[in-house]
Amino acid sequence: MIENPNPHGIPRVIAVGGAKGGVGHSLVAVSVATFLAQLGRKVLLVDAAPRAATLGRCFGVAPEVGSAPPWLPSSFVARGHETVVPNVRLLEVSSELGPHRARATSDPRSLLRASEADVCVLDLGGGVSPRVVDGMLSADVMLTVCTPEPVAVEAVYRFVRHAYARRMRRRLLDLGDDVGLELLRALLVEAGGPPVPAQLARLLAARSAEIAAVAWEEAAALRVRLVVNQSRSRADLDLGEAMARVAVRPLVGAVESVGGVEFDDAVYMAARRRRPLLIDSPAAKASRNLERIARRLLSPDTMRPPTAIGEAGLPAAPSHYEALALDRGASDEEVRRAYRRAREIYAADSLALSGLLTEEEVSGMVARIEEARDVLLDPSRRRPYDLSIAPSDPFAGHGGVAPEEPEEAPAAKGPEPEITTDTEYSGEFLRSLREARGIELRDVAARTRIPMHHLRALEEEDYKVLPPAVYTRGFVIELAKTLRLDPESVARSYLRRLRKAVAA
Repeated sequence: MIENPNPHGIPRVIAVGGAKGGVGHSLVAVSVATFLAQLGRKVLLVDAAPRAATLGRCFGVAPEVGSAPPWLPSSFVARGHETVVPNVRLLEVSSELGPHRARATSDPRSLLRASEADVCVLDLGGGVSPRVVDGMLSADVMLTVCTPEPVAVEAVYRFVRHAYARRMRRRLLDLGDDVGLELLRALLVEAGGPPVPAQLARLLAARSAEIAAVAWEEAAALRVRLVVNQSRSRADLDLGEAMARVAVRPLVGAVESVGGVEFDDAVYMAARRRRPLLIDSPAAKASRNLERIARRLLSPDTMRPPTAIGEAGLPAAPSHYEALALDRGASDEEVRRAYRRAREIYAADSLALSGLLTEEEVSGMVARIEEARDVLLDPSRRRPYDLSIAPSDPFAGHGGVAPEEPEEAPAAKGPEPEITTDTEYSGEFLRSLREARGIELRDVAARTRIPMHHLRALEEEDYKVLPPAVYTRGFVIELAKTLRLDPESVARSYLRRLRKAVAA
């Protein structure tokens, strides 16, 4: 399996590319690099776009070809120089450099070590060539960009299809499975190109029981972060989240939105002045959008666990709450709003569906949405349904991934408190459940990386010790995941108690 080498910390290699060219990959790459540099991190920005490298123009310089920079091996021929942004060092690897360019994109960590930088940002440009896809797969974070138009949306889905096929090829090469490689090659030829990950994984699983588990494992682990650029309306800004929702089953949750960038003349003016946008117009709305995106990439949430796979391979069928993207306990008005939003996403002319689902698949999802609305708005049907998914296994009915069990679980200390749809998740309840399951507080701290004094404060509801609510919410969610509870329900209940206590 292709593992993330830095699963719990800040990503060290961020690759921007894939999908359609000309949609703003360079803008995003330069902005992310600039933001990281402003935080004090040493950044290596690598321009490895398919055509001649042009990122130098974003910094107002035109570097000359010369000897290798002192921080690279002498055998490596490329254009390297400092930039006007402190802590950002630019390496241009243009198309005429052939194998050197390939080495830079396929092994960015070698450049990272040689340059002594903290983070490497790769601008790979658009397309689905092996060089671009391999460069994206080599990174901690794969970040692609699209604009709100059908061709660009289809290009994102096409990139995910190629990324999964390439990922499977690399995995089978690592395993030395020549039979599996030949089977993969035959299926791709038969299909006329890579199908969506779920379909390809099904085909592989049907032909070979030996690689079935590998196929679904790789499909579930693939994660592509998405930025929607040049947004001109609220619907455009919501496009990324809509694409993430419709992609869960065919793409096995591979698309994750990290934000949108509004259309802004400041981007054009910064390009005219040959200055990075965040330096030229830091207060522009596009600059603020890009800063939020960069912050999300630094968050541990960007390394969230892979999608859970059911027994049949595909993600488990969504619950009524998941079909409408709701938390359990949602009000009737929230159900109605979520239903209207879901119908917009699955409308016949929906931009998020471009080139992804068949008419039959869309009809099936619409029927599921209709059923979810009917059940959740009918009290006589909703309560039995809630009880049917109420966790005897407390994690059932929740869309996240349960943490792995320790090899040898500690002995339980008494009966577990009862969990119902009306349970109030107080600090005392969480402590009782943890102790009943034999989980030590230090084990929770080791797994979640939450300081012990904050965990004690959570259980004792010592609000004076806890950090601001936004951070407390994150702590509660991580604790809930460890206890196999619905994180959103627990966080909502706990923060309600916190607000009442503070108000009192």
